[in-house]
Amino acid sequence: MTYSFDMSPEAKLALAGELREGTLLPPTITPEMEADLAAVTVEELAVPTRVGPSRVMKVTPAEGTAPRPCFINFHGGGFVRGYHRRDTMFCAQLARATGALVLDVDYRLAPEHPFPAGLHECHDVVAWTFEQAGALGIDPARIAIGGHSAGGNFTASICQMAQESGAFRVCGQLLDYPFLDAATPPEDKIDPRSIMPAERMHAFNVLYCQVPENMRNPLVSPVLAAPELLEGQPPALMIVAGLDPLRHEAHRYAGQLIAAGVDIEVRQFDDCDHGWVVSGKARHEEARARIFGWLNRLYG
Repeated sequence: MTYSFDMSPEAKLALAGELREGTLLPPTITPEMEADLAAVTVEELAVPTRVGPSRVMKVTPAEGTAPRPCFINFHGGGFVRGYHRRDTMFCAQLARATGALVLDVDYRLAPEHPFPAGLHECHDVVAWTFEQAGALGIDPARIAIGGHSAGGNFTASICQMAQESGAFRVCGQLLDYPFLDAATPPEDKIDPRSIMPAERMHAFNVLYCQVPENMRNPLVSPVLAAPELLEGQPPALMIVAGLDPLRHEAHRYAGQLIAAGVDIEVRQFDDCDHGWVVSGKARHEEARARIFGWLNRLYG
C-alpha cells in the first residue's frame, strides 16, 4: 500500500497511532542490560530549543571523573515511533563502556511535529551541550553524536548543518543502520529477507516529510547533500545490516564520505536486519562492542 501526502491530518494521526502500537522487532531485554541501567544515574533534563523544551535523559556512569567525554544519542522509529526504555539501556551500556556522559534525546515526533521540527530540536540540543559543557562536566573537544535508523538521519543532517554554519564541531558521528534516502521509492529498496516492508517505509515518509518536495531535501535525504558539505566532516562509524533495505543508501553515503576525504569505518553485519543493535537481537553484542571500541579510540 502507498500512502498519499494528501491524507487528512486525522488520517495521518490514525496511521501514526497504528505504527506506534506495535513493533516489527520486539526488544530483547537481558539481565545484563538491566544491570547496566541500575549501575548508572539517569536524570531527566528539559533542554531549551527553538521548538520548545526538549526532554533529554542524562545518563552518568559511576566510574570516571570530570571532564568526561560526551555522547548524544538519537533513537530510531521512522521519526514517528517514540523513545523506549531500551534506548536508555543502550545508553547506559555505552556510558559504562566509555566513561562518557550520555544525553539521550526524546525528540518530537511526526506527524504532530513534521520535518524539520525534530531535526531542529536535536541540532539545538547538540548546540546547548557545547554551550553548557563546563556545567555538565564534559570536555567540549570530545562530544560525539550518533543515532539509529531515523536517529542516524538526524546525525548526518546535523553534521551537514554544522559544516555549513560552523556553529560547533562534534568529534565523531555514529550512523547505525541509518535512513539516508527518502527520494528513492521504497519498492526499489525492499529485500524479501527483511522484516521491513515497503508499506511501512511509505508511511514514515508521508508522516515525516508532509509534502513530496521534502523527500529531496538534503536534510531529509543526506545522500543528496552537496559535496562541499561533506568535506571536512568529523570521523564516522557506519554500522550496516546486510538484510536491511536501507543498506544500499548506507553504502552510497559511506562512499560519498570517503570521496570527500572523511575518516570513516564501515562494518556490515551480513546476516542481521534493521534495528538489531538496540533491540538486542543476534550479534548485537558484537555490534555494540564495535561502537564502544570506536568511541574509546575517538575519545583517546
